[in-house]
Amino acid sequence: MKKLYIAMVLLLASLLIAPKFIGSIVETERERIVGKLNETDGFTLTTSEYHSGWFGADAVSEMTIAVDDKNIADVTVILEESLSFGPVIVTEQSWHLAFGYSSVKFKFSALDVDENIVEIINEKLHVGGLLGFNKAVTTFIDTDKISYQDTDGLIVSEPASMQFSLSNNEYISGDFSWGGLEVNGQDERLVIGAVGMSTKQKVVSGDYLAGTAILTGDALFKVAGLNVYHENSKVFSVDQAVLTSEVSLDNDLLALALNYQANEISASGQYFKEPNVTMVLANIDVDALQELNTAMANLSRSASGEYDSEESLNVLTGLTEKLLAKDPNLKITDLSVVTEQGKVETEFNFNINKHLFDGANLNSLALITALEADAKGKAPMEFLSKLGMAPMIDNFVEQGYVNRQNNEITVEAKYVQSQLTMNGKAFQL
Repeated sequence: MKKLYIAMVLLLASLLIAPKFIGSIVETERERIVGKLNETDGFTLTTSEYHSGWFGADAVSEMTIAVDDKNIADVTVILEESLSFGPVIVTEQSWHLAFGYSSVKFKFSALDVDENIVEIINEKLHVGGLLGFNKAVTTFIDTDKISYQDTDGLIVSEPASMQFSLSNNEYISGDFSWGGLEVNGQDERLVIGAVGMSTKQKVVSGDYLAGTAILTGDALFKVAGLNVYHENSKVFSVDQAVLTSEVSLDNDLLALALNYQANEISASGQYFKEPNVTMVLANIDVDALQELNTAMANLSRSASGEYDSEESLNVLTGLTEKLLAKDPNLKITDLSVVTEQGKVETEFNFNINKHLFDGANLNSLALITALEADAKGKAPMEFLSKLGMAPMIDNFVEQGYVNRQNNEITVEAKYVQSQLTMNGKAFQL
């Protein structure tokens, strides 16, 4: 019993003493992060006050974000931080074992926005950052339900929550959830259902905080529904939309795979089920892409905030041959919807022939000349007739450009050296 008592006393003493030593670690890491953030173009964060105590600290900083448009003033925000030192930290979300936690309040000192909007942001937005024992930084962003009304209508945003972690400036993961949004105007109404997102990525090149990083990994984005109304009539809707992406790296070549799908979509009186888009962009030279990222980040800008067009063109011209050397390729493997008359589906394949591309003459004509593409597609004749395309389809069938068997129209097309062929026959306008 006496040993247990001594152990409890030692544990309590360590918990009381540890925050004092941990505070110096938190301050050093905070200064490092601030320094990295200040390396980002158009972003400045300056700490004017930092008062450290035994269990925590208070800090006041000024954050300035430069706006590209010189006609709009830069955004200046005063950040008031309340820091808690570990090893045991209790926050609004939960309790944590960590070095420190920072709760941030915002005060906009220079922003050309309605004062009511600024007040809502200050009251409804809650931001905190957790510094883990592995030096990973986790950011928590939460918003309360927000209602804003002006002469044009009413906006209601449901609560949202985000948790985002950056470890060793290399590994990124996060989750986001939002209850949705409703915008009511005089004649229009927009309703967005629940939104969710998750991601897990890794920096394979560049610097994340400097804005030049190239990432691999996957991401998921989903929306329960989106509906647009005009005078109480629904003019557009999407139900259960999901977008997934995956970026992979193999032998210094990047590949991006995207897939979009939904249960149904309606627009302009047309109704479709199971819309789907699956595409893959492959053979992207990661070194060339990194050079492009860095060069674009360092481009000079005019007084209006626009990039110098000649300088931009020189950058692209210098890297085009390197980007094309690995034969990048875009494939749309599935572009389809299910209509009331049947399924419409197509697939495409695009390449830029590096031997035909004139890198010294970078313009749309050079791209068209070097573009190579092929496609396949099929659709129910009944669906095309409903769109008023029957006379044109009959003409194409007669000329041999498309095939018709029973109720189905099929076509194969190729585009090489500025010549389009359909079903092996040169197409003439």
